[in-house]
Amino acid sequence: MDSNVSFAGCFPTRQGWDKSKENADVKELESYYSAVRQGIEPISTKKKDIDAAVKLSNEAGKAFDGNTLSFKE
Repeated sequence: MDSNVSFAGCFPTRQGWDKSKENADVKELESYYSAVRQGIEPISTKKKDIDAAVKLSNEAGKAFDGNTLSFKE
């Protein structure tokens, strides 16, 4: 088996482990879980969706629910 074979995702690349991508992913997930702990349900785990849900929640004074695209009571 070729030791330089790489797969998409968490596996090392030919140049080595992509630590910066891993750190960005971890930071994004921490942001998502922080929003969920506040009662906010972002549409996805993407940073732009998380930031938008948090902003909407802060402006409305209610938690945003990305599943129904409305605010929680």
